Amino acid sequence: MATTSVPHRWKYDVFVSFRGEDIRKNFMDHLFNDFKQKGIHAFRDDRELPKGEELSPHLYKAIEDSRFLIVIFSKDYASSTWCLRELVKIFECKQIENPKHEVRIIFYDAKPDVVRKQKRSYAEAFINHEVSNKTEVDKWRETLSMAADLSGWDLQDMKNGFESKFINKISNDIFKMLHDGPLHVGENLVGVDILLDGLNLSRFFGSNKVNMIGICGVSGIRKTTLAKAVYNSMHTHFDGSCFCDNVQGVEKQQGLTQVQMKMIGKILKTKDLTISSVAEGAMVIKQRMTCKTILVVLDDVDDHKQLDSLAGSPTWFCPGSLIIFTGKDKQLLRSHGVDEIHDMKFLDEHQSLQLFGSYAFKTKDSSRGFKEVAEEVVKYVQGHPLGLIVLGRFLYGKTMGQWVSELDQLKVHPNKEIQQVLRLSYNGLNLHQQNILLDIACSFIGVNRDFAASVLDGCNFFADTNVQVLVDKSLITISRNNSLQMHDLIQAMAREIIHEESIMTRKQRRLWNSSEVYNVLSEKKVPMTEAIEVLVLVLRESSQNVHINANSFALMKNLRILKIYAEADFHQRVDLKGYNVKYSGSLYYLSNELRLFCWHGCPFKYLPSNFYPQNIVAIDLSYSNIRQLWTTPKCLRRLKIMKLRYCCNLTTTPDFSNITYLEELNLEGCVNLVSVHPSIGMLKRLVVLKLTGCLKVDQLPEALGRIKSLTELHVDRTAITELPSFVSSLINLESLSFGGQGRIQPRWWTSITAPFGLLSKQQHPQRSVWSSLAGLHMLKSLNFSYCNLEQVPESIGGLSCLKNLNLEGNNLLEVPESIGGLSCLKNLNLEGNNLIEVPESIGGLSCLVDLNLKGNNFTILPGSLSQLSHLEGLYVDGCKKLEVLPELPPSIWKIYASDCTSLREALGSSKDPLTYNEFRNCPKLFKNVTIDSEGSISEIRCLDSSITSQGAIHQLSAFLGYVGFQTNRCEFFRLQGRPYYDPDMLSHFHLEIMYYGNSIPVWFTNRSTKNQVKVELLDWCYDKFRGYGTCVVLKRNKACNYKGYNVKNFDGASMITKEYFRHVFKEFFKKEVIGTQDSYIIWLHYTRSTWAWKEAKNFVTFCFEENNEDIEVKECAVRLICDEDIQQEADLSMLQGLPIPTQHGGGLSLISQPYRRTDWSW
Repeated sequence: MATTSVPHRWKYDVFVSFRGEDIRKNFMDHLFNDFKQKGIHAFRDDRELPKGEELSPHLYKAIEDSRFLIVIFSKDYASSTWCLRELVKIFECKQIENPKHEVRIIFYDAKPDVVRKQKRSYAEAFINHEVSNKTEVDKWRETLSMAADLSGWDLQDMKNGFESKFINKISNDIFKMLHDGPLHVGENLVGVDILLDGLNLSRFFGSNKVNMIGICGVSGIRKTTLAKAVYNSMHTHFDGSCFCDNVQGVEKQQGLTQVQMKMIGKILKTKDLTISSVAEGAMVIKQRMTCKTILVVLDDVDDHKQLDSLAGSPTWFCPGSLIIFTGKDKQLLRSHGVDEIHDMKFLDEHQSLQLFGSYAFKTKDSSRGFKEVAEEVVKYVQGHPLGLIVLGRFLYGKTMGQWVSELDQLKVHPNKEIQQVLRLSYNGLNLHQQNILLDIACSFIGVNRDFAASVLDGCNFFADTNVQVLVDKSLITISRNNSLQMHDLIQAMAREIIHEESIMTRKQRRLWNSSEVYNVLSEKKVPMTEAIEVLVLVLRESSQNVHINANSFALMKNLRILKIYAEADFHQRVDLKGYNVKYSGSLYYLSNELRLFCWHGCPFKYLPSNFYPQNIVAIDLSYSNIRQLWTTPKCLRRLKIMKLRYCCNLTTTPDFSNITYLEELNLEGCVNLVSVHPSIGMLKRLVVLKLTGCLKVDQLPEALGRIKSLTELHVDRTAITELPSFVSSLINLESLSFGGQGRIQPRWWTSITAPFGLLSKQQHPQRSVWSSLAGLHMLKSLNFSYCNLEQVPESIGGLSCLKNLNLEGNNLLEVPESIGGLSCLKNLNLEGNNLIEVPESIGGLSCLVDLNLKGNNFTILPGSLSQLSHLEGLYVDGCKKLEVLPELPPSIWKIYASDCTSLREALGSSKDPLTYNEFRNCPKLFKNVTIDSEGSISEIRCLDSSITSQGAIHQLSAFLGYVGFQTNRCEFFRLQGRPYYDPDMLSHFHLEIMYYGNSIPVWFTNRSTKNQVKVELLDWCYDKFRGYGTCVVLKRNKACNYKGYNVKNFDGASMITKEYFRHVFKEFFKKEVIGTQDSYIIWLHYTRSTWAWKEAKNFVTFCFEENNEDIEVKECAVRLICDEDIQQEADLSMLQGLPIPTQHGGGLSLISQPYRRTDWSW
């Protein structure tokens, strides 16, 4: 079934087929007047059709456009061919499922049996028809019989022949059925049809079970709208239907019995029904709904009592029925046994702009000039339908300045109408859930769910269960990497609640806004209060300066969460003093109620002596000046995470004896750390230990070997020269990093050729390190980079779970064939070794995604690379001896082969639309590429001074054809529809060529000897514009940065957001200037990105290298391409007249489809 969100818009409510001569001036005139009084729109055509005339098309159309098709059988109805043809058309429409017509029969003064068997006057009529309309008679007879078999209204039987009562009965029945019809869904239903199609509603037709489905989502996301659309598209396919809107609201105002009575009355077609209790209503539904298939929508349910009383069980209903629930709580529906729950998604950017624009602009013309600010509004709302509608209506008719002002205000003070709707979801939470939501809004967006739950659980908020409640109510989401996410409007609601609470109570429980933090911690405007529980401050390089007086913390007795942090994840020591914070005072007190203590860049060397947060869950003092956490052991039974990254003053770790629940210890970058306390062996729950970059740590406590829970051990870039033997006992280890300093003792690896297995007593334990790894069956990531390795053992193939293997920067000449046995391996890094060959067995790495072979010495690669069906990226940059790139699998989309100076063939450069090819500084490859008639690649002579201009053009054309580009007849500008639209990235659909030369091709039509070209837009039509080409000949006075060009509209406004110039050519420009004779450079740029030209008018000006004294422009040229140019263009090459490329080098960059890029240089 093709579903639609909008009910079919009937042009007429009723079409009546009748014999005019019989009843037009009496019965029909009264019936039409009664329809009119009741607001029933009936088609009425008082024209007489001459006998025998064909039915006019407009009457056929009227039948098709009418919901109710009424046939009135009078005595002489059958004598009219017009009436009989109408009847056939009506029954043809009756067979149509969508839209569904309703046929009603009225027997005026002809009995059903007369009509069915064509007796009396009907028989006489057919005698005549047999003569004049013989071909249609059989169809007419059949249709009359079908019509007579339908139940209908009989004037003589129903109202004893009183026409006025009969007419009133007919119109009332029609009126009721119209009233029971489709619901008003609303206007501008952007995206609803897509949602409907996703539900696949046709599968419910003819079902042999009772189906229950749920539609869930946050307030204002159009759950009810979708439910109405479903109802409209399906209600005619059931014997009964009822839409019970706003169930929880009706229950609060009128009681649940009111909803029950509506449902029962609507489905059972009864008015005289009184229900005295919810239990009685439930029993009526249970006993009376099993006789016919029904469609019921219970909108906005929020309590089990509602479900139990209205649709307690599938057994209450007839098989084939469909029950739909909408609500905010997925768990409520899950626990009720609802078959499927559909989670409403926010609109995407395109849909958001469409919905917002339909309310903000009304007409297309009124949207001009508002595009950028409209996109800002859409970005702020993030696809929330109600937000888009409310703001669209609010901004309608206002000036650009008002739009900007309102948007700025929204970021500080959220729209009240939107907030009021979202607040309904918040009000349905209990106190713990509300506290968790507010804490997440301030502190934990983007934070790992498990970490946040541990902290919040430490606050006695029962986080494990209550976080899931927030997920079920769509107030937060969990991303793929298990981090907490919250829609910006919900976050704004939460923060507005916090702000309102502070005004009402004059107590500030949560601080997150930098200005409010400034007011509190500077002790200037807001008095200190013990009510503060959460304080969050983001350290940024450019924002309002915050003065932190450490004395202020003495007043915060109830502080649970302290989070002063840098958003960036630095992998080096950074001084955060230069950020937006200044410190003063002394840190003589910190709240012992702290559960999360995060202070990046803490300037103090020691923590207060009385600081004893017994229930603390996490400590993160990264980048701080701390020297020692505490002098005596602390009993911190709940502490799970300790991060002291890049604490350069830290010399020793704390005693771990009484913090045995620690799960993560991160000491990365603590360059002065000398040792790890032996008590670390008591951390039986430790999962992650990171000592990366601890340059002075030269050994690990043997007690670490007793920690069976450890899954990650990172001791790379330390002073440890031999991997400890206890590693073999870490049976759950999944990730191991070692080396990285290039100072590893060779003897630790001397036994790598020994087979895995038990060691003999004579073997030295340090010589059996690799063998000891054989017991690590869970190992998934192994990093032995810069370890002075000269060999890899055959036995490496035994690490069957390995997914990531990094052997970068060693001295390997080869890797064993057994490496092909690592069937789970996804990433293999062999960069910077001395490999002279890659084993053929590498083709057995069936899961390999990325292969890094940079900087090695092989001349060829194995053909088995084509067997790597999941390979996406191949990196061979700097492989100066590589001559041929073999065929690669279709899955590959990234090839990086720059500085492969011997590369002459690239059979494996994929022409798949989603491909990055980089072949920079590969001179032999460019010189050798040509294409014969059969499409194969062969060599031609290298570019030199003897090559002709025509030969150079052939060379470039062949090269461009090889990478999928046509230079003739403006093929580059032929488009199927508009190019991919991305205003933030101008690099789609471009070709650039740059090398030493001094003339412009004849293809260009607008030229100038200055650095500007003015192009008149005569007969300009943006819809016919397909792109343009530019060419500039220039000379640089020294190695410099080249900015590119800009395009200005007639009024001086820039039509591109930034000057366009590819990175590959920026590198070219930084090279030293060569001799004067060859110092001119030609740069060609062709583009199909036209989105910025929508506002173009009168003329445009191309400006090359404005205000750049290091560049001298000799000549520049431009050509615009429109539809007529493509149609009229002769076989004139876009490259005709190019100067001869020289051995001094050049480059080419082609971006021919979204995400397809090829960079070549020689």
